[in-house]
Amino acid sequence: MKYNISKNRLELHDSLSLENVGELIKMFNEELPPKSKKLVVDLKEVDSIDTAVVQFFLNFKINLEKQEKSVHFINLSESLKKDIDLLSLEGFFDETSHPGVK
Repeated sequence: MKYNISKNRLELHDSLSLENVGELIKMFNEELPPKSKKLVVDLKEVDSIDTAVVQFFLNFKINLEKQEKSVHFINLSESLKKDIDLLSLEGFFDETSHPGVK
């Protein structure tokens, strides 16, 4: 899995699947600043996401909110938006609900 991290912004690349969940957990735990209140996950370069990664993102967001932190997913491709619509998770990944994040 390819990614870039700068401050509170994570850029993911390629396709994300069940095989990447362990690496995502490790990356979020070890490489992101622990005191950050806001994280931006840029999905511009992601081709596809399977349901295991969507579940991980849901759980990750819920856990951050319990800690009074937030995560925003931005730059979703059209194919990712269609997948999210099929899962009825538009509000969860809604870029428009987070002005100024891009």
